Amino acid sequence: MKRLGSLVNRQRLELCRSLLFAELQLMEQGTILGFLLAFANNVLMLLLFHALFVTRFLQGVSNTWVYLLLGIVQWNLYVNMSLAGFSCMVYRQKIVMGYTFPRELLILARTGAVFIPYLVELFFILCVAWYFHLPVTAKYLLLPVMIMAQFLFCAGLCSLFAVIGVLHKNVIPFWNVMFRLISFATPIFYLPGKLTSPAANLIYAWNPFTMFMVWIRDIVGTNGFALQLSPWEIAFGSIGVFLFGYGVFCAAEGKIGDSL
Repeated sequence: MKRLGSLVNRQRLELCRSLLFAELQLMEQGTILGFLLAFANNVLMLLLFHALFVTRFLQGVSNTWVYLLLGIVQWNLYVNMSLAGFSCMVYRQKIVMGYTFPRELLILARTGAVFIPYLVELFFILCVAWYFHLPVTAKYLLLPVMIMAQFLFCAGLCSLFAVIGVLHKNVIPFWNVMFRLISFATPIFYLPGKLTSPAANLIYAWNPFTMFMVWIRDIVGTNGFALQLSPWEIAFGSIGVFLFGYGVFCAAEGKIGDSL
């Protein structure tokens, strides 16, 4: 905890900010054109999902366009976060080996570089929701809590993936396969509540990727599946994921330096 607290001093915050800007410049979404092309891909997926799945899987949803777009953007966040985590230390090998600094700053910068385009996309989706006259309720007050909880959740995952990307590279292909399977257990284009199996609904309800997807849809007012955990339970769980991932990274940091 002492090491974690030391990250908030001015010098290290400035270093984290510099690393964040450097990461953004290297990303495809780091430019306006790159961001627009990435968002256009989301729109194409939206049109495809809307044509294929709305009639069968999304009956009763107040606004299927917003529902699907939120699901697509949320899932892309997790895909990009896993890719960023696996490559975090490897792509910055010269910096990691050549300088002495808290290497977790690279993870926080990498997480922020993936998270910033997500926030911009989320803002656009909220504008679409308001255009469609979806109600603005008191649940919007929890939006900053959701964003912060999700950032901590993603930073915890990125820490774990950074360790795996260096020390256990053979796990990456297995994770890619598992991630595809998890995508089917995440309600991107369907309502889990429409499933008839209680066991299946339980799996979807406790899927950590589902929790945030359902939460943001609940805030925006286009949800069709009730939160199984309270927002505060999800938030404290995200803190736990972050602390666990951070602890694993700190414990493995020495081995990471030797293996690069």
